[in-house]
Amino acid sequence: MSLRRAAAAAVLSTALVSTAALAPAGAATVDASSERAAAKGCVSKPEYRKIKNGMTIAKVKRITGTAGTQVSKTPLPDGKFVVGRAYKVCTSKNGAVGIAFTNQNSKSYKVASKSAVWG
Repeated sequence: MSLRRAAAAAVLSTALVSTAALAPAGAATVDASSERAAAKGCVSKPEYRKIKNGMTIAKVKRITGTAGTQVSKTPLPDGKFVVGRAYKVCTSKNGAVGIAFTNQNSKSYKVASKSAVWG
């Protein structure tokens, strides 16, 4: 398993735990439209599909309407980092999106991998 995939798996595991703690008790499932998703601070499936490798954290925030929560920062052997961010999903209070961002090839953090559990 590559270092980036291992980091993405760790990010998703942490995302599931983090978002479960953040979800209010009895939270209702919301409509998956981007407008409602942005208002609720969660990621819809259409928004998730728009996120591509190489996008910056700012671009992901523009798509989803939320910055998520930073859940990890792992150093790489070359002095760069993998930053894991967790996002709530709009389809379930038990799901989560995990995105690993790395600054390996530039100064800004960019999507290296993503994963989701829609719950």
